[in-house]
Amino acid sequence: MKLVILLIPVALSAQIEQGRAVFRSNCAFCHGGDARGGRGPNLVSAPLTHGESDDAIKTVIREGVPGTSMPAFSDFTPEDFADLVSYLRSLSQGVNRQVHIAGDVAKGRQVYLQNGCAGCHRVGTEGSVFGPDLSRIGAARSVEYIRESIVNPSADVPDEYQGVTVTTNDGRSVTGTRINEDTFSVQLRDVSQRFHMFQKNQLREVKDAEKSLMPAYGALSKADLENLVAYLNSLRGASQKTDLVNKGAGIK
Repeated sequence: MKLVILLIPVALSAQIEQGRAVFRSNCAFCHGGDARGGRGPNLVSAPLTHGESDDAIKTVIREGVPGTSMPAFSDFTPEDFADLVSYLRSLSQGVNRQVHIAGDVAKGRQVYLQNGCAGCHRVGTEGSVFGPDLSRIGAARSVEYIRESIVNPSADVPDEYQGVTVTTNDGRSVTGTRINEDTFSVQLRDVSQRFHMFQKNQLREVKDAEKSLMPAYGALSKADLENLVAYLNSLRGASQKTDLVNKGAGIK
C-alpha cells in the first residue's frame, strides 16, 4: 500500500486553524461543532443557499440572513472573514455538496395538511403563527434538524415558543406560549391565537412546560416522514428584509 502525504503550506494551515477558532466561538452553536448542521444549515455537504463563492459566503456572514436566526457579523475583520472561509473550504474539500432526500415533495405537502400542521405553523400567507414560521425552513435548518423536530420536538425548543400553563385561583388552566412576563403579570397566546393577560395575584401557579407544545410525530410511517422532510426542506421563501437579526454582545 502506497502512503500518500499531503503537504499543506504552513501559512494556509495557520489560517485554517484560526478560522476553526473563529467558527467555534461564533458559529458552532447553530451549525454544529463539525459544521454539518443543527439549528443552522449544514455548511459541509449540503448546497449553500446563498451561493458557493468566497464572496457569497462572506456576504452572508457580514450581513446575516434577514428572516432567520443568522445574525450579521459586521465587526469581523477582513482576516476573520478570510480565515473562516478557508476553514469552511477545508471541511468541504472533496465533498460533493448534495443531500439526497428520498421523499416526495408533493406527497409531503399532503402529509403536512392531513396532520393539521397549518393549525400552528405558517407557510407563506397560509396557516397560524402559534408555532415557528416554516416559509423558509429548508434554507434555515439542516435536514437532520427538521427530521428530529418532527419526531422529537422537545429536543430543542426555541425560547420564544416555550410553553407555559397558568392556573387561576378558581382552578381554571390556560396553556400557550409566553408573550411577556414581569413581576406582576403574565401574557400568553393559546393555540387559537387568543391572547390572555393575567395579574399574578389572581393566579395559583405559573408553570413552564416540560416538553414542547408540539406533539411528537414518531408514529408517522417511514414514507410519510421522509415525504414530510422533503416538503419542509423545499420551503425556501424569500428573506423578509424588514426582519433584523443581531448577535449577542461580546461574541467574536
